[in-house]
Amino acid sequence: MFKNKIILAVDDEEFNLQLIEEFLGKQYIIIRATNGQEALERIKQTMPDLILLDISMPVMDGLQFLRKFKPVLEQKHIPVIILTGFPDRNNKLTALSLGCWDFISKPIDFVELELRVKNALELKSYKDSLEERIEQRAKELKGAYEKIKKTQLEIVRRLGKAAEFRDDETGDHILRTSKYVRILAQEIGLPSHECELLYHAAPMHDIGKIGIPDMILLKPGQLTKEEFEIVKLHTTIGAEILSGTDLPLLEKAKEVALTHHERWNGTGYPKGLKGEEIPLSGRIMAIADVFDALSSDRVYKKAWPLEKALDYMKRNAGTQFDPNLVSVFFETLDEILSIRQQYQNPTVKPKLIDILERIKEYRTKFLKIS
Repeated sequence: MFKNKIILAVDDEEFNLQLIEEFLGKQYIIIRATNGQEALERIKQTMPDLILLDISMPVMDGLQFLRKFKPVLEQKHIPVIILTGFPDRNNKLTALSLGCWDFISKPIDFVELELRVKNALELKSYKDSLEERIEQRAKELKGAYEKIKKTQLEIVRRLGKAAEFRDDETGDHILRTSKYVRILAQEIGLPSHECELLYHAAPMHDIGKIGIPDMILLKPGQLTKEEFEIVKLHTTIGAEILSGTDLPLLEKAKEVALTHHERWNGTGYPKGLKGEEIPLSGRIMAIADVFDALSSDRVYKKAWPLEKALDYMKRNAGTQFDPNLVSVFFETLDEILSIRQQYQNPTVKPKLIDILERIKEYRTKFLKIS
């Protein structure tokens, strides 16, 4: 079973090395060294499966060798059996703390040595096999987790688009705002996992629009006070859609959906939160959402000129928006405008755009009839 296993025998007495080779050489490949330093050189050429190690040697003794070799011992699980004619308790404790597996007293009982070597190699083989199985299982679990995560993100993106297609035919709004959110989150120094969580949660900010009637959501003119009260419900509808889960992504998406229309001065909705009562995710989303809404065409308006939209953001710092985040917005404006330019064109296929145009046309006709 272990015929090709390599044993490194380290002893300054040539006679002991010769006896070890004669007795174990028929079963194992024996490599010899006369001190710790020479053993390290041998190991550079060939990594052994087990080490027989004397303690008292010139140049570098056994304990010094173990100190230098300990990291490799721990990583490779290489058994070390100490051969010593001086079974000193302190040396034993030191050797054990440095990774030694077993002890054999000199003069060596070679029958005992053979059994201890066999047992150590069997234990090493079991540990290696167990580690391989654990590593393989970890890879499988990681693959399954990544698949679930990918599926989860895909569902989130598609649900976000489903909401956006109701009043933004291209769905580019969710692409732009998600990227704006990540830029702002990175700039204020949030941990990378938080930045990615916000980036993937952002597409769900308007998922609640699914519950708003078409005759209000698609109304080309100004909304009445009663109609606007209904539109405001998309925040609580969105939070309800995303509630009832302990998944971090959906928890964050719920937070964003519920709070992205709160205002720094407390005049927002649905709860009238003020200042830092508003979760950071909602404050970041508010800036990304409003800037993109102002600078994009909507069913009820044409896109504002860039200068006018930026002036609005600046003037409403400290009232509608977190003033510190507005400063960050302007510090990262070049990146944000680059994203805006990159995603100005429709990202859906022409056939889908045609279908959506026809749906919009039918909706408009239906509303007129109603």
